Amino acid sequence: ADAPSTIAVSAVSTDPSRRARLAEFWYYFSENRGAVIGLGFFVFLVLLAVFAPLIAPYSPIAQFRDAILVPPSWQEGGRSAYLLGTDPLGRDMLSRLIYGTRYSLFIGVIVTIVALAGILIGVIAG
Repeated sequence: ADAPSTIAVSAVSTDPSRRARLAEFWYYFSENRGAVIGLGFFVFLVLLAVFAPLIAPYSPIAQFRDAILVPPSWQEGGRSAYLLGTDPLGRDMLSRLIYGTRYSLFIGVIVTIVALAGILIGVIAG
């Protein structure tokens, strides 16, 4: 009966050590400029995917028949309402790209899970 309380006490006492290890990890991680930029970009993509309905100007499946194949806004004939233009069905390309981040991240997560399962099976087989 005494052992569980000892485990709980030791878990509490290692908490500062855990913070120190996290601080050390962040120190060395932040020294690598490319890693920090990559982390920032990844966080940006996750936030873009989560808040896609709030950020995207239009629904990704909405068709605007009066705006078929409109070029990007900075090109001649482009409209400011469609920053990246429209596709052959009149759908806004910016909205479709924003919503596309959801699918890309989902596929990345699924591929990682399948790879981890394969690694686990390989370790067991080895």
